[in-house]
Amino acid sequence: MKSETNSVVDHYTRNNLMERIREALSSAGHDSDILTVSMLSELDHLHGGGLTTTEVQAELAQIPFGCQVLDAGCGIGGPSRYLADTYGCQVSAIDLTPEFVEVAHQLNEQVGLDDKITVTVGSVTELPYEDHSFDVVLSQNVSMNVADKTKMFSEAFRVLKPRGIFTFSHLADGPNAPPIYPLPWALTPDVSFLETPQKIIDVLSAAGFVEIEDKASVASSKPGGPPPSGTIGGAPAMGDDMPARIQNSIQSNQEGRLIPMMVVARRPS
Repeated sequence: MKSETNSVVDHYTRNNLMERIREALSSAGHDSDILTVSMLSELDHLHGGGLTTTEVQAELAQIPFGCQVLDAGCGIGGPSRYLADTYGCQVSAIDLTPEFVEVAHQLNEQVGLDDKITVTVGSVTELPYEDHSFDVVLSQNVSMNVADKTKMFSEAFRVLKPRGIFTFSHLADGPNAPPIYPLPWALTPDVSFLETPQKIIDVLSAAGFVEIEDKASVASSKPGGPPPSGTIGGAPAMGDDMPARIQNSIQSNQEGRLIPMMVVARRPS
């Protein structure tokens, strides 16, 4: 039987990811030999809503300019590059999938941000960072693949400075029925760990966080939605069936099978 970690890594590994990214950019009319943060943003924010959701979440979380950020579950690095480029942040990024980390590193170099972003292979439940290292921990649509949210949230708490911000997007269990699979983060339910919104808040509180708010109701772009109109979307990194999986997510949201969350919490002083 595969471990949870191996199953998640297998789900996200493409084996020819950089080639797929360049082909997608070329097909969209871009010069894939001269990459920019703006160009990559059409496909490198792998969560629902793409770049727009990242922009909204950063604003609602009031991420300070120039701060130290941990991108926990960074994928191929879209949010890391956005925060480094737009907010002037120094970013440490971590992801379980080695191919994602290698591609994120290459893309950071090619857009000239490798001095502002450090990418590491690792788990959000065992962070390789010192206590009180970060002003912000950002995590986008990662927690659905994490069974032990107590460890994930406790690790985020540990590495945050006093008054540090933990912000994450999540899709939680809805009251009406199980969600429709396959979904962007899981083809089958065995690697999908959703919990109810109240359970998520309770685990956060037990980890020590305060001022916990779910801002999804006021977010103009939410987890679980389609990529911004006119962009490439996540298919190059996530697989050619991504549009169908996104549609299942949208339908599951509409039918109350999933509940989008965009949480902002603080470590106390």
